[in-house]
Amino acid sequence: MNFLAHCVLADHAASHWQTDPQTHQGLLAGAVIADFTKGPVNPTWPQSLQAGVRLHRRIDAFSNNQQAIKTTCDRFPANYRRYAPIFVDLLADYFLSLSWDSWHSEPRAVFSARCYAALTTFEGFLPAHGKRFLHYAQQQDLFANYDQWENIELGLGSVLRRLNKEDWFEEVNECAKSLQTSAQPDFHLYFAELEQQLPDWRELLQ
Repeated sequence: MNFLAHCVLADHAASHWQTDPQTHQGLLAGAVIADFTKGPVNPTWPQSLQAGVRLHRRIDAFSNNQQAIKTTCDRFPANYRRYAPIFVDLLADYFLSLSWDSWHSEPRAVFSARCYAALTTFEGFLPAHGKRFLHYAQQQDLFANYDQWENIELGLGSVLRRLNKEDWFEEVNECAKSLQTSAQPDFHLYFAELEQQLPDWRELLQ
């Protein structure tokens, strides 16, 4: 899952678990901060933020074994499949945005503003590159605009730069664009399955 999908799942987890507002914010912030931290969860962090990071990692671990995600990965040419799960993460935010009203009751702009507010509250726990990302996301209102393919392209370009595979961009982007119709049903299957797990993961708050 990418940033928007992780935030939606964290938001729904907070509702299922009937958390207080402060814990809710920590879960939302941890949904993103988890991508900027490695290794054991820092035990000195606020409990709510720790829980958000743990939830993010539980979602990633569960999604690694979801058949519908594997189906989408297999839609990429064989030479890209090693990295296909990363590309599928970006597609998830695109498909989620296109079908937003099926998954969330708030307008995307309202929800994204809540996410930025939670992240700003916990900004001190972000490393420098995470803070740069947050400021960029706020300026561009990125979370509210993943339905615009140019933002998926920017994400793919960023991923490929980190992988030192920039020469793949044109072909990977075309492959991803070609899946805009065929892979959308896969998304609805795996996202619904993730949603169903949330009530059973309340122990992550401990």
